[in-house]
Amino acid sequence: MDPMPSRSEVWKAYRTYFTHRDYSPESRQDIGMLDFLLLKILKPISKGFWHATGLRRIEKQWRKRGDHMFLGDVIPGERLLDVGCGHGAYLARMRDQGWVVEGSEVDSEAVEWARKKHGLTVHLGTLESLRLPGDSYAAVTMNHVIEHVHDPILLIRECFRVLMPGGRLVLATPNIESFGHRRFGRNWSNLDPPRHLHLFTRKTLKECAARAGFRSIEVWCAPGYADGALQASIDCADGEVGEKRRILFQWLEASFLKLGAYFRFFVRRDESAGEEVILVATKEG
Repeated sequence: MDPMPSRSEVWKAYRTYFTHRDYSPESRQDIGMLDFLLLKILKPISKGFWHATGLRRIEKQWRKRGDHMFLGDVIPGERLLDVGCGHGAYLARMRDQGWVVEGSEVDSEAVEWARKKHGLTVHLGTLESLRLPGDSYAAVTMNHVIEHVHDPILLIRECFRVLMPGGRLVLATPNIESFGHRRFGRNWSNLDPPRHLHLFTRKTLKECAARAGFRSIEVWCAPGYADGALQASIDCADGEVGEKRRILFQWLEASFLKLGAYFRFFVRRDESAGEEVILVATKEG
């Protein structure tokens, strides 16, 4: 983003952070009875279509991998640090898988929630300011965090420092080359100024990791939660974020767009169409 908000000012943009809301149609308080009933009828039909085409199975596989930040092939029991852990739901899930988990988070309310609700060890502050011991973690994860920071390379370099030799950094971030950005342009929800300070392609994200010290780097695109991103983009395009509107037509449009996104990604093999860029970098040594 240019010009970029200062560190002392950017926090004001998080007072009402719309991307933290639930965009499922049933969660909307303004949904009418007709829309509610039609959605109850149409959603099973939609699910049946996704099952019949095989896309539902593929989607579930990707979501399961994403829910574990693509660490499913790593034997748990080692230390895991989640940077920008929020309320700690992901860390609690990984703890249940056998990992020894810690988190870092700049939101004091989220830290308190993670500690009280999940009993987690969560450090308050930026990763750079915490100065955690080096060579300490088998895995460091960041899920939609890197786009919010002023200096992505500095943050990735700190991740490199705290990883033990052979440890992995796994991060996910919005893909500026995605189907959603192509379709919605300036109304793509993941542009999200002034909160998203940097947006990446596979190439630029890989370059950042290399400049931070990593040599073994993999990057790819994933469909992510395309329906949520596309639903929010429809809201942005209509200029009605948070205002009453016909939920049924919004949901139908998002469903068709989601189908188009998955068709491009899985059938046409358009590898840049996914809503997310995933990076997995291993610290050699």
